[in-house]
Amino acid sequence: MELYKSISLKEGAELVHRIGDDDTVLFQGEMGIGKSSMLKMLAKMNPDHHICYVDMTTKDVGDFLIPKIRTINGVDVCSFIPNEEFGFHTGKPVIVMLDEIGKVGKAVFNASLRIMQEFALGVYEFPQGSKIFATTNLASEGIGDLLPPHGRNRVSVVKIRKPSADEWIEWALDADIAPEVIMTVKEFPQMLASFEDYADPKDNEYINDPRTPRPAFVTPRSLEKASNIIKKTQGLPEDVIGCAIKGTIGARACYDMLNIVKLSSDLPSWDSIMADPMKAQIPESPAAVCMLVYSAVQRVEKDTINKWIKYMGRISKEAQGLFATSVMRTGKKSVVGTSTEFVKWATANNYLFAQ
Repeated sequence: MELYKSISLKEGAELVHRIGDDDTVLFQGEMGIGKSSMLKMLAKMNPDHHICYVDMTTKDVGDFLIPKIRTINGVDVCSFIPNEEFGFHTGKPVIVMLDEIGKVGKAVFNASLRIMQEFALGVYEFPQGSKIFATTNLASEGIGDLLPPHGRNRVSVVKIRKPSADEWIEWALDADIAPEVIMTVKEFPQMLASFEDYADPKDNEYINDPRTPRPAFVTPRSLEKASNIIKKTQGLPEDVIGCAIKGTIGARACYDMLNIVKLSSDLPSWDSIMADPMKAQIPESPAAVCMLVYSAVQRVEKDTINKWIKYMGRISKEAQGLFATSVMRTGKKSVVGTSTEFVKWATANNYLFAQ
């Protein structure tokens, strides 16, 4: 087993939080896995910081420092002032993310070196406590992400991995991703595997593999887009929905996801469950039950949790356990934690949590 191969997105954010004010970390990872989400994580960890996302692919040298004519001791001189984007005017420490730095030209890359090495831009130093990190794709993906040795030596290069299916599902439940998409990933976890895990690209047709061209494929980013399509196209013909999903996550994943979508017709409406938890329809297929559970995790609130617990008592113990373990990993844990019905259920069913 190769040691120190890669870390997760959460671990990457924590690493920047700990050392980002002294050293710049450059994260390399596959496309679409959510590298930019680390900036949101860091914003929550550092609420007093100014957030600065820099899309390096759109930058030219003149986008960093802009000339300004000044008079010093009666002599006209040209000074260079930083782009407002970097937040020097706020007086706050900043968190700077230099995104896609491996795709920039030589001049722009060189303009970034002082930012990464000395935490400075021209004559301006970033405020004490500022944190800087950069991201890029893997060189093995073949999309031009190559860094010269003198640049790599100024940063700590860390490989960031794709989230596992379980990690992604935990995030998706808090991010209001369509239950159909969550269920698809649960049924086909290989959708979030890395191409580096396969000797033959044909062994996983869901994902991008630089050894074979695929017009569309599954990434965490494209799954989120597929979720938006499913939520906003209800009532449209299946051909329209299918074409949109196929062009977002690829043919193989599209067919599997549409089969899951069809199962959603077997689900009772949330209103019917709330109206009469003891008589509302119970889905027939286990997959549909799981999808209903994921939907409930996202929808329960303080005024509906007790009714859901009553309904939940009518489904399988495995599905009940799935709800409990899932909801306690999301922001809704405070909702269930104050529910007397959930506490009673957890006390009676604590064996479901035994390892």
